[in-house]
Amino acid sequence: MQKLKLGDIANVYSGLSYRRYLDENGITCSVIVQRSIKSDGQLSDFEELKLKDNIKDRFFSRPGDVLMKMPYPFDVVQVKTPGLVISDRIAIIRLKKGYYHPSFIAHLLTNAHVKKQLHEIGSTERISHVSIKEIKELELNIPDIETQIKYGDLLDTINEKIIQDQKVVEYDRRLKEGILNKIWDDCSD
Repeated sequence: MQKLKLGDIANVYSGLSYRRYLDENGITCSVIVQRSIKSDGQLSDFEELKLKDNIKDRFFSRPGDVLMKMPYPFDVVQVKTPGLVISDRIAIIRLKKGYYHPSFIAHLLTNAHVKKQLHEIGSTERISHVSIKEIKELELNIPDIETQIKYGDLLDTINEKIIQDQKVVEYDRRLKEGILNKIWDDCSD
């Protein structure tokens, strides 16, 4: 197990200030914005915008990218879809290939020990946020690549189960509400 700083194992960038690139005649792009990164590690709900076509390649998502919201709550997601534009206030973490497993690192960045570090370095403003420089300084305990892969896959499986369980609970809540509404309507007639 090695204790390493995130900046030593990855290139860390800020996303694109896309408002500067808005263009009615530009190309339509799917943009990852703050709301796109969900607390459960899922990526969805992109902004569809017309942008100029001179955006640098580093601002487009690549499979294996790890993204972190820079304002609280510092949600993290691993990207699997290429070609999405990554907006500002999102840290793009591109791991050194072959040595670090993106899924494991994404899960590790959601750990309580990392959240504590983020809280300690976060600004004292009303909504805490961290800078790219501060994110690079995060200290992580990282095992060998084989162990990272095993734990990354296990944690992905657990995460999928949690997501499915939450869908079942939401379905049951809606079913309950539907039954109560039906009873209410029947009694109103």
